[in-house]
Amino acid sequence: MTRDRSSGTRVLDFHHLVFWVGNAKTASSYFVTRFGFTPLATRAPDADRPVLSEAVRSNKITIVFESPTAAGGEISKELTAHGDFVKDVAFEVQDLDGLVKRAKGAGADVVKDITEEKDDHGSVRYAVLKTYGDNTHTLIDRSEYGGVFLPRYSPLQNDVINNTLPTTNLEFIDHVEGNMEDGTLEDSVSWYEKNLNMHRFWCVDYKHDLTPYSCIKSASVINQGETVLLSLNEAAKGLRPTSKASEFVRALGASGVEHVALNTDDIVTTMKNLKARGADILSWPPTYYQLIKEKLKGSSVKVAESIEELQENSILIDFDERGYMLQAFTKHVQARPTLFIEILQRRNHRASRICLIFMTYKSGFGAMNYKWVFEAIENLEATKAGDEEEEENKAKS
Repeated sequence: MTRDRSSGTRVLDFHHLVFWVGNAKTASSYFVTRFGFTPLATRAPDADRPVLSEAVRSNKITIVFESPTAAGGEISKELTAHGDFVKDVAFEVQDLDGLVKRAKGAGADVVKDITEEKDDHGSVRYAVLKTYGDNTHTLIDRSEYGGVFLPRYSPLQNDVINNTLPTTNLEFIDHVEGNMEDGTLEDSVSWYEKNLNMHRFWCVDYKHDLTPYSCIKSASVINQGETVLLSLNEAAKGLRPTSKASEFVRALGASGVEHVALNTDDIVTTMKNLKARGADILSWPPTYYQLIKEKLKGSSVKVAESIEELQENSILIDFDERGYMLQAFTKHVQARPTLFIEILQRRNHRASRICLIFMTYKSGFGAMNYKWVFEAIENLEATKAGDEEEEENKAKS
């Protein structure tokens, strides 16, 4: 993924994520110890801003954890409503003035108009827009800044634990996925088209397929340089009265970021090292990998990794005739069952715009894995039921 530096008003790249949390020190430390991030910089609270900010980084991924240091205030209020959550997805942009003018003209809620902050390393200009739920996007122009992160941040030394634990090689943010309140998906997608000059990349409607476990509608938007990919979901009517999207919204109390996908170029090694660091990883039934072996027999795709490697490291695979994608998931990283982290590696596998016409399921986000995982669970349950019946028959005879 290369940063787009051509002329025009546009989003260039992810700059950082902001998590609002109860304790920024412990939350940032968790990402250092478990996920292999490096301490980057800190911003101390003051009378005008009673907030502690701790930034960590892994290659091109930067996350800032912010906590209030005084009673009351916006962060405290939203933490009570949502628990720890992703508050802001910040973008580096080109032509900040033009982009904010566009957003104002389209009716966007401008939380903070264009503001400039300075220190000895230069100046940064930024503005903040409100998006779905209580989330925001900070638009950043740091073309005149040479500091380690942002003004008023002091650099931090590396944590000694990174000298003894294996590196995780998490490279960049592949995509950010949000779950929407019912009936808000189309408005949210249109928001990005009108306000941030992004366009629809793919969409999928699971109402007629997938499984009865989690029926959703999804759409995605992407920037001009295809470096910022945002996926949006809402519940769709299915055989089950709820879905993963509606369950998320109920747990968070609003629309919000469900997961952040981090890209690696060697997911097998990354997952081995994440497990060695004690990261809490989701595992899958062995029947899933048996199912994948059968499905790959009829596919032209050649997978470099062995199925045994994938199973050992809790890695899923999604594929089509062009290539495949490997993905793994952490368990929820906070008290409420809301945010989790996805780890993925793409091997010539990306979403296709053609789905806008044909509503294809080749979404590039592991769409078929939802179905295959649940098929595997159903097969496992059927096998257990059969074994139990056989044991009962033996006992009777």
